[in-house]
Amino acid sequence: MKDLTRVLVMGLLAVATSGCIRYADIDQCMTRHKLRTLEKRYEQFNGTYQLGMPDSVNISIPDHPDLSGSYMLRPDGNISFPLLGDVYVEGLTPMQLSDLLAKRLERFVKKVEVLATVTRVDSKVVFMYDRTRNGGRAFRFDGDHTVLDVLTMQGGWLRNEAFASRVRLVRNNPEEREVYRIRADRFVRGDLRTNVLVREDDIVYVPATWMAEIVYFVEMITRPITSLGRAASDMGTMPYETRSEYYQTKLEYRRAKRSNNEFTTQTP
Repeated sequence: MKDLTRVLVMGLLAVATSGCIRYADIDQCMTRHKLRTLEKRYEQFNGTYQLGMPDSVNISIPDHPDLSGSYMLRPDGNISFPLLGDVYVEGLTPMQLSDLLAKRLERFVKKVEVLATVTRVDSKVVFMYDRTRNGGRAFRFDGDHTVLDVLTMQGGWLRNEAFASRVRLVRNNPEEREVYRIRADRFVRGDLRTNVLVREDDIVYVPATWMAEIVYFVEMITRPITSLGRAASDMGTMPYETRSEYYQTKLEYRRAKRSNNEFTTQTP
């Protein structure tokens, strides 16, 4: 009993300290309002598009329609192209892909014009994890998603204002940790200063309140005990004949296993 109490205390302390996070400055993030002042704003914000798996591209060669068609990037980053076989295109921009195919096709045809167009963008995603609903989803990133967009795509507004005040935006930055606090509870009041644009591979996380985390933790500890008690109760209500057959079958299984082990040991 003392060990269980110690585990519960340690778990509650871990839950209590998990909310102590140093948030990055939200003013560093871009909003749609700030983006309007930039030239070629989405190219600056998202960068020039690079192909990834499993994007689809349409390749048009006007003088050779038999080579034109739609191609999807395989998991190895290649496409299978007529005359050329496998061509590695992952990480290329559509313009770079057009130049690469035109250069390689010069061995077979002269002065070929190639136009590569992205038809499906499936390699770029943003993630949404809602601790209050124990659900996580990935949404296709189209380059113009705000935090509010992602919360809406998850399905409905947050059920509790306490949850909405603690939304986090976790940015995929390998160089340093970037976690921003999003005051989604203020969105309905007209304060959209933290409704920032998300980037590729960002995570919008809705944590539970401390009280809810405590309930989750207690359930995690007590669930095995409850299951064991339920199993014992079911065994107690089992008819005598069924219980006898169960124990007899279990005893025969152990004897057979012991005999098999002795036979294996004695065999040279």
